[in-house]
Amino acid sequence: MTAVVHLAVRVLQLFSGWSGWSWAPVSEVLVKVTILLLTAFALVLVLRRASAAGRHLVWTLSLCAVLALPIFALAFPAWEVPVFPSAQSGIASEVTSIYRERSAEPPEDHLVPVAVVPSPAKPVWPGVLLVVWALGSLFCMARMVVGQSCVRSLAGRSRLCQSSQALSALKSDLQRLRISRAVELRTGAEIGIPFTRGFFRPAIFLPEEAGEWKGERLEFVLAHELAHVARHDCLTQIPAQVACALFWFHPLVWLAAFQMRKERERACDDMVLNLGHPAADYAEFLVMLCRSLRNITPAWSTGIAMAESSQLEVRMKALLDPKINHKPLAASRVLFAAVLTMALLVPAAVIHATAKNDTGSISGTVHDPSGAVVPDAGVTLTNTQSHEQVEIQTGEDGTFSFPGVQPGSYQLEISKPGFVRKRIPILELASSRRFNENISLDIGEVTQTVLVTGHRPAGTASKPQHAPRRIRVGGLVQAPKLIKKTHPVYPPSAEEQGIEGSVIMRAVIGTSGQILSLSPYNGADPALIKSAMDAVRQWHYQPTLLNGEPVEVATTITVVFRLDQ
Repeated sequence: MTAVVHLAVRVLQLFSGWSGWSWAPVSEVLVKVTILLLTAFALVLVLRRASAAGRHLVWTLSLCAVLALPIFALAFPAWEVPVFPSAQSGIASEVTSIYRERSAEPPEDHLVPVAVVPSPAKPVWPGVLLVVWALGSLFCMARMVVGQSCVRSLAGRSRLCQSSQALSALKSDLQRLRISRAVELRTGAEIGIPFTRGFFRPAIFLPEEAGEWKGERLEFVLAHELAHVARHDCLTQIPAQVACALFWFHPLVWLAAFQMRKERERACDDMVLNLGHPAADYAEFLVMLCRSLRNITPAWSTGIAMAESSQLEVRMKALLDPKINHKPLAASRVLFAAVLTMALLVPAAVIHATAKNDTGSISGTVHDPSGAVVPDAGVTLTNTQSHEQVEIQTGEDGTFSFPGVQPGSYQLEISKPGFVRKRIPILELASSRRFNENISLDIGEVTQTVLVTGHRPAGTASKPQHAPRRIRVGGLVQAPKLIKKTHPVYPPSAEEQGIEGSVIMRAVIGTSGQILSLSPYNGADPALIKSAMDAVRQWHYQPTLLNGEPVEVATTITVVFRLDQ
């Protein structure tokens, strides 16, 4: 039992990812199937006084279309037709407003609303529905296989009919119905009601007592069963069975299959009447036949039983109603209906109703100076008019996308630890326009702070301490490491005069780790500047690595000269 539970959990985990976009085409197919079947019901209602063969053709073509609809939808390119109005949204749909702190902004903008696209966990229910559908379809298919096996076993235990009267009637009806194929006539003790099976090698199965039937009764049975052979009913019922198996949850599919079986029997009754048999005598025979029913051929098999008591009343009324047309359909009309159905089905399958797209999109790819993509970079899209923001991250391929953006003025901002924050100029997004930006980030500057302590002369006051600045490097950038450091010396003249201060220097760390182009950045005391620069020139770094390759990087070095207390 535990193993079964574990197996079920694994199956649900396997199919739990089948969600999101996958359900859109599924639901669209179900809507189209429903519309198709409702149209068939309306058409049959209009043809209620027409021949049963015409209504049977409508049901056959509709069930075949139900099967072909998803196949055509996958085989042909989609044709999107804007039908529904688009939902009005700000920057993007399904966003959640939060607040984040922005230390670099003025105090009045200390708290700024930011919209962050959520990344919900994948739901499990799509996988559950898929498993339930598969189990239901397998059960229906199993019923069909079992029914076919029962009929095949029953046929295997039957024997060829030796009645000369039955064989003579069979030969006569074959000629009158213009059937060129050979049809076997078999009988058996287990056969309770006449039925037909087989398409390439059709056979009619009669109860064992059929040899004792009177001539007229035997002629009715053979004419009806041969009508199934002439109409190829064993072939046309297969789409109905498969449609019921695949769409077992759809009540209209089952109802359509039931109506198809009902019209099939009525169409065969019409062919019996067209052979010259009186309607009243044939109706009386059907009543007697249904009373003597012992076994019914399984409805899920490929065998077609002659009589079902649930349909008897409808068939009786149709036989005796003089206003109903009992003529069979011409082959040209059947071909025309099939071609027309195909011509209407293809566009119906490929048309996809979509919302009217009045929105645009903003997308792009983020690169580093070497041209490699930068994953997990923060991308913020800001509406410059409403100040609404949406924040996402670049994917593994460095790309980002803001779909469904309303027309307006926007600004892009890209940030990544180790790189300089970059802002893209204002984008004017018009209706249905698409922006695609390729953005290159520069490597961020590295800062270094060194504290040099000297002896304070008596009577001088201490100055406030400056907090050291820290390096923020991440992503594909590896920060430089100081591997050789010469500590600056506090100039004796500055100690005697009680001079303190900070020397800020700008430099470039070369690919070999040496300090290049060192220069002072602020106006500190000249003695402090000289001491700091003499020491820093002797520093050596492990160079900055970008994607594993050494690169030059700008650095800011701060040397703080402070006297002791």
